[in-house]
Amino acid sequence: MEPSQRAGNESETLHTPVGVKSWVWKYFGFRKIDGALVRDVAVCKEKDCQCEIRYCSNTSNLSAHLKRRHGIDVECKARTPASTPAATSQSLTTFFPQKLSSTSKRAKNISKAIAFFICKDMRPYCVVENDGFRYLLEVLEPRYNIPSRQHFSESYIPNLYTKVRDEVIQGLMSAERVAITSDGWTSCTTQSYITVTCHFIDNKWQMKNHVLQTRVLGDTHSGVNIGQVLRSACEEWGILDKAPALVTDNASNMIKAGEEAGLSPHIKCFAHTLNLTTQDGLKIAATERLLGRVRRIVSFFHRSAVATTVLKEKQSLLGLPHHKLKADVKTRWNSSFEMLERFLEQQAAVMATLLDKKIRKGSCDVHTLSESDLLAAEQMVSLLAPLKTATTLMCEEKQPTVSIIAPLRIKLLTHFEYAPDDSPLIKDMKRHMSDDLRERYVDEEPFLLRAAALDPRFKKLPFLGDERRNQTFEYLAEEAAQLKEQRNESEAQPEETPPHSSHQISMELNEVCDAETTKESTPVSKKSKVLEDLFGDSFCTEDPSVGDKTSKELAHDEVRKYRDVASLSLDGKVLDWWRAHQAEFPLLADLAKTYLCIPGTSVPSERVFSTAGDIVRSERSVLSSEHVDQLIFLKKNLSRSTTESIEL
Repeated sequence: MEPSQRAGNESETLHTPVGVKSWVWKYFGFRKIDGALVRDVAVCKEKDCQCEIRYCSNTSNLSAHLKRRHGIDVECKARTPASTPAATSQSLTTFFPQKLSSTSKRAKNISKAIAFFICKDMRPYCVVENDGFRYLLEVLEPRYNIPSRQHFSESYIPNLYTKVRDEVIQGLMSAERVAITSDGWTSCTTQSYITVTCHFIDNKWQMKNHVLQTRVLGDTHSGVNIGQVLRSACEEWGILDKAPALVTDNASNMIKAGEEAGLSPHIKCFAHTLNLTTQDGLKIAATERLLGRVRRIVSFFHRSAVATTVLKEKQSLLGLPHHKLKADVKTRWNSSFEMLERFLEQQAAVMATLLDKKIRKGSCDVHTLSESDLLAAEQMVSLLAPLKTATTLMCEEKQPTVSIIAPLRIKLLTHFEYAPDDSPLIKDMKRHMSDDLRERYVDEEPFLLRAAALDPRFKKLPFLGDERRNQTFEYLAEEAAQLKEQRNESEAQPEETPPHSSHQISMELNEVCDAETTKESTPVSKKSKVLEDLFGDSFCTEDPSVGDKTSKELAHDEVRKYRDVASLSLDGKVLDWWRAHQAEFPLLADLAKTYLCIPGTSVPSERVFSTAGDIVRSERSVLSSEHVDQLIFLKKNLSRSTTESIEL
């Protein structure tokens, strides 16, 4: 037989072993001799090759032969997608669907999380269409189908809003009293809005703060128009019967709005009051001149990259913190304070920088401050520091702040008294600020003193004389007695049952006596019922002497006992104290809820400005007023527990 014929026949008789997985065996096989495979020699199947290679249960030499002689890279072929068996892929997709159903629990939970993300992080609805966001979800859960932005804006978010709104209304129903704050703001689209927030103390003595609504105010910001918005808000949320109090800034239109809405008491924002008082002191000519000099130096450093670089070098040399100089905003007094404070902190580095040769002082009108200017700046910082501390203290939302206004106002008036070493500039500032603050809160002072008396930190009222102190507590006792009588009258009386006749009572007693001889477990309830019928109108578990006292006498006894108790430390938790002493002072505790729920500032409504600025921005300028209201509401009120419990 010719060699070529022998090669062809041999190629036909090559056999691939069963159960092998390597791609090598597509190109190699074994000969069969006498019905048995010769497994120690593998034969190449490639045409015109028929090379015999020794096989020792390892395919490395076989792969090397294919790559060297035939240019076939077996490892590369093994990594190609074609290497994945189609049957395996089909079997996986049969048991594990590629996409989740929109009604599955997993898909619903992811949709809830996206809705929570949009509301709490103030993301636009179109975020669900962004490539980066879609890729993120595809990596985290490839089976999830992302709903459209219309589905979120028209279904998910409104459902969340309805759920949270119902929870807020439910909480308001249990409130003893509700206080509201309000302020207006203008969006980047020059659309005017007014936001209303509410504040109350719940049954667990926790301060609750909610944004109620944000409404478009198309008309002028007159007191009448704002008053109508406030009145309608109280009606819409069902709090007119909660004796709502109002807290706003000192603007004349807001004062008129409070009168128009019929909300009382109307407390002026203490933070805004301090701003007006301080601005009055900063308008003095000498003060404005000093602030102007510092402002020019700060502006120079903000404009010059070279000066900023040299300043950092000087800060390192002098061991000063690498802080930038702060510029002030004339409408915010605390920014002027912070500008002076930062300038004095960096004064050595600033002066060294201005004297450095790298700074071309001739091209700009920048001069260092004199010794007298620096001394005046230090005195101004010392004068304004307590006001900054007071402003920060009044911005607290979890603890009562209205009770701090009276003692804080008196403390600041004492701070404004002349000291022997005061310079003429400081004396002038103290006189202007003292005159302005003394004229504030004249009408609200009795209410603020009572609020301070109900604060266990200030209940001793050490800043008052004995006569005014006693008058304040006397009024509290009368108010607590009136509150008790009003609640007694408003409580629903149980439905009266018809009186039992003597024959009926004797029959019931006979039944009880007969039953005792046969079964001792059943007559207990009937005997109790008979005893209640006989003695219920005259039996009591309390001290009879207490029951004989009137509401006014009980209130006065409670006030005397309250005044004798030790005061709470200044760093103590007021609401926790009242929760612990509620049983001991029930009348005053109820009264404290109606006073301490009122915030001392309108900061909660003003904080909505920054939130609204992030929600209504240029790329979202077409948001409807309804969506603006929902998003601001959910940003402030939505919780994870509510999101998880809602059914989408």
